[in-house]
Amino acid sequence: MKTYGSVFRPSGLVLAATMLLPHLAGAQAPKSATAQATSVTAVAQVSIDRVGQQTIVHVEGDGPLNYHVTRLSDPPRVVVDFDQARLAAPRTAVASDYDPVRRVRLGESRPNQVRVVIDLTSTAQFKVEQKDQELLVAFSDQPQGAAAHSSGQVAKLVVKQDQGAVVKTRVEPATGRQSFRLPATLTGNAALASPQTVNPATVLNGAVANTGQVTAKPAVADTSQPVVAQPVAAPVKGYTGEAISVNLKDVDLKDFFRLVHEISGLNVVLDPAVKGNVTLVLDEVPWDQALDIVLRNNGMSKELDGNVLRIATKDTLKREADDESALHKAEIEAVDPVTVTRVLSYAKASELVTPLKRFMTQRGDIMAIDRSNTLIIRDVPAVMPQVDNLVRQLDRKSQQVEIQARVVQASRTFARDIGTQFGLAGVATTATTANFFGGNPIATQASPLFHTPAPPIVVGAQQTGATSSGQIPLNANFPAVAPTSGFTFSRVSPNFTLDFIITAAESKGVGKLLSSPQLVTQNNAQAEIKQGTQIPIQTTINNTISVQYVDAVLRLQVTPQITADGNVFMDVVVENTQIDSGIPLVNGIPSLSTQSAKTKVLVGDGGTVVIGGVMVSQQQTNVFQVPLLGNVPLIGHLFKETSVKVSSQELLFFLTPRLIPG
Repeated sequence: MKTYGSVFRPSGLVLAATMLLPHLAGAQAPKSATAQATSVTAVAQVSIDRVGQQTIVHVEGDGPLNYHVTRLSDPPRVVVDFDQARLAAPRTAVASDYDPVRRVRLGESRPNQVRVVIDLTSTAQFKVEQKDQELLVAFSDQPQGAAAHSSGQVAKLVVKQDQGAVVKTRVEPATGRQSFRLPATLTGNAALASPQTVNPATVLNGAVANTGQVTAKPAVADTSQPVVAQPVAAPVKGYTGEAISVNLKDVDLKDFFRLVHEISGLNVVLDPAVKGNVTLVLDEVPWDQALDIVLRNNGMSKELDGNVLRIATKDTLKREADDESALHKAEIEAVDPVTVTRVLSYAKASELVTPLKRFMTQRGDIMAIDRSNTLIIRDVPAVMPQVDNLVRQLDRKSQQVEIQARVVQASRTFARDIGTQFGLAGVATTATTANFFGGNPIATQASPLFHTPAPPIVVGAQQTGATSSGQIPLNANFPAVAPTSGFTFSRVSPNFTLDFIITAAESKGVGKLLSSPQLVTQNNAQAEIKQGTQIPIQTTINNTISVQYVDAVLRLQVTPQITADGNVFMDVVVENTQIDSGIPLVNGIPSLSTQSAKTKVLVGDGGTVVIGGVMVSQQQTNVFQVPLLGNVPLIGHLFKETSVKVSSQELLFFLTPRLIPG
């Protein structure tokens, strides 16, 4: 009879090997062969044979054998437990000359239970078959997962778990192929507890299980049946125990912890308050995670001391921890305190008082002497090593940062001035001269009616034959303020003079003020540099005259912080305050113009950061013209002066931090 699965029943506790089938690659879960026998069967003989490419382990008894099989992977072995059985001879071991079986060990794990452990040299496929009073465990030489062929029709074993954690097994025969496929290897991880009978199932997740005693009838097909394998689930991160699959219903907690002992190899000690039952279904879960799940569900906790695992309720462990802490604290405080002094080299003594007090007992005290930069510490001897270690950690040389700064103040100016001068005069041919724009005639002398000091226009020889000079009066006089060029148009005749002058001026200016301050400061220490003047301001309060000074300076303030990866984090404040001459004085006090920027920036060692954009721009346009005439299109330019002035100032900061070694 060929079997492909078994139900594991240790004292009401079910480790269903069939639960492992759909979750372990190439896994085979053998079944129990028959219902529990009423009489005790004696295991009389164990032998090892080689048949073809298979190594077969024979286990013979004097009656029906009720068994279950578990496959373990580290080290590789197969465990067969026989219920209601005993050894006919004292426990022994049988050596093997055939791979992959290394040896077979026998023993009684508990009363009326025989355990046969088949140690393997490597992981191999196997199948289990029962013939009357003999159990055969056949191992194949083929690699795990390969198919071994024989005659017969292939049948497929399908294991299904529905919502209620009820395991259903069915055999689906294949068609049209005469072959035999060995079941895939069952991969377990730890020794399992001894099997016993199973209590009736209960409702899990809403699915109703059968309530009778759980037994497994061997699945029989005309030929062998391949197992449908699924990938092995990876252990949960944080747990390192071997993966197990368990199906437990109303199991006593003490039996579960006995299982933990057999799997882990740890000595397990239970508190008297540990009691209750557990019901759970887990597939491929590390045993230490399964233990934590059970402990949390039952309000318990654990503590590991060497290879001894103690399990108790959380309240018990907390109370014991509190009692132990209180006892330890009382023992410490019962000792007379000692007094020590520590001279600091780099840290400031007064700055360490507050952090050190937090690590001292209530009986401890600490004092700072600034003159010698010394700490006086008084406390019990037990805490002094910790305090000394903190002092050594805090009293360290701070790394320094060199900050190279370049301050550039750039200014640009542009001015343009265009003006016109226009004059018109007439001279009579007789001794009388008259101005075309009115005025009384002047006899006997040819001269302009009006006299304007500039510009001088020379009048040529007059009718009388005499030579004389005069000046044309200006009808529109809007010259450039500081002309650098001009254009003159004149028309002179014996009776009429026209003069037109265009003057223009244009100027450009570019200025740059450069300063390169350099300063060194410690890590997390503020550094400041400024340059400028102080303006005195006189104030009177209660008939008392006092003078206060206001800074009109260029100021740079930097606080560097060295990061763990060697970069420099800088808190930067830049400010440029100057006297604003464009605003009238108020009570003799000038106004101030301020440009400032504040930022936090991360810069690599030797890198440069630029802080700029603090710019002030001004544009001024002035127009002087003759009323009405200056507004006439095109011609109006002859009667006006236009001046344009544009200026801008920009402040730039270039900061380069460099770490000073040591």
